[in-house]
Amino acid sequence: MKRASGILLPLFSLPSKRGRGDMGPEAYRFIDKLSMAGQRYWQVLPIGPANDKDCPYQSTSAFAGDPAYISLEKLEQRGLLDADRLSFAKANRSASSRDEVLRSAYLSFRLRGSGEELRAFDLFCEKEAEWLDDFALYTALSDRLGRDWSRWDEDISRCREEAKAYWRDELSEEIGFRRWLQFEFFTQWEDLRAYAHEKGVRVIGDIPYSVAFESADCWADRRLFRIDEEGNQTETSGVPPDQFTPKGQCWNNPLYDWNVHREDGYRWWIRRISQQLRFFDILRIDHIRGFESYYAIPGDDRDPMRGHWEKGPGMDFFGEVNRIFGSDRFIAEDLGFLTQQVHDMIRDTGYPGMKVLQFAFDTSEENIYLPSNYEDNNCAVYTGTHDNDTTLGWYEKAEEWKKRFLTWYLREKSCTRFSKDRADLSGGSGEDPGIMDPEDAVRGMVELAYSSRADICIIPMQDHLGLGSHARINTPGVADGNWRWQMDEDAFTDELAEGLKALCREYDR
Repeated sequence: MKRASGILLPLFSLPSKRGRGDMGPEAYRFIDKLSMAGQRYWQVLPIGPANDKDCPYQSTSAFAGDPAYISLEKLEQRGLLDADRLSFAKANRSASSRDEVLRSAYLSFRLRGSGEELRAFDLFCEKEAEWLDDFALYTALSDRLGRDWSRWDEDISRCREEAKAYWRDELSEEIGFRRWLQFEFFTQWEDLRAYAHEKGVRVIGDIPYSVAFESADCWADRRLFRIDEEGNQTETSGVPPDQFTPKGQCWNNPLYDWNVHREDGYRWWIRRISQQLRFFDILRIDHIRGFESYYAIPGDDRDPMRGHWEKGPGMDFFGEVNRIFGSDRFIAEDLGFLTQQVHDMIRDTGYPGMKVLQFAFDTSEENIYLPSNYEDNNCAVYTGTHDNDTTLGWYEKAEEWKKRFLTWYLREKSCTRFSKDRADLSGGSGEDPGIMDPEDAVRGMVELAYSSRADICIIPMQDHLGLGSHARINTPGVADGNWRWQMDEDAFTDELAEGLKALCREYDR
């Protein structure tokens, strides 16, 4: 990968008058700003259908897109919505109001869509039938029977063909609507990504390690997961205690039955990755350590303290992935507790790992996240990720010795122009490096990332804007209040873009 930089900003964090970003005008405007700022990457979070808490890592499908990102403005441009409907949607932000407007657009599509559009829709449904048919039926059934498929009547819960045929007939209109939503999502996303390419911007996506239990995938093919005949998870996913959560985490996502996946050449996974690479130019593989070994928590009480490690498919899996897709379109999310076996597997994949600067000042000069300790340039450096506090929030909460460590490192070890030109960072001469102001700390961390040898440098938008903890995306282990931050309209100014372009020139990105 060529030396370059980019910005991490989830789709839902784009400015929007309806309270949630989408694939509309603000997405195109953001791409324009990225191009102006010399940025070559836009990193987003997973774009599959999120759960009822808006978590993109708890998706109801490994293949579908989230209809919440469909731009109503683009539907209006195509003549599927009138101005009154669009105004209604902007004035009424509830999910039910948006659903009503989308159904109106679907009716317009059926009645007034051109022959070319209708043929494109039919072709889409035919091409995507392997996942789309079950997904459309599952989502239609969820509205009628509830999301927890294990509580449905036995025939449909066990996905028997006679029951599926009955419900396809019973819910045919609703299924048609669900298919059309996916058609519109794919159409709008392909247009947006094509525009990004025109502007010299590539999109980095994120493939979650797990799918949700309440998903079309688990319902339609439970043999792929640790789910028994009664629809119960025998074991579930999570992680042991770590720096984020002292008691560990139970994600409540079903574990894979890797023996089944291995026997058919990882077909489901290959299809899934292929689908995601239709969305993205580069794919961040979430929780890659789970492919070497994964944490299994008993399904009866779901206590992370009672979990244990089991071996995953390792390089047998990634060997097949690299054979089909190559190794240059992936980034390994290699954070958290890693054994030597995990490090060896990631090295063998050839994928760049992640270096998070907020982790670099937790210990000593030997810390692997310090730029002076990067073994080579095959890595992606971040100030923080969606699971971290903003850098300003992190610094304000950091212990005093960590602040002094950062100040000292920027002055003595960093090759950045920032640290050399700003003598006030040192707090004077002598052994005490002093503590820099929070604003300087954020700017120093950003420039430290840019100056590092890492091929890829990704900065969360909040850090470019100097925002505090109120702009945090997610707090691991906390169920509510996440995935909601939105950037203010006009926050990405021309002045900021010119400043980032100057950083790109300074550090050859």
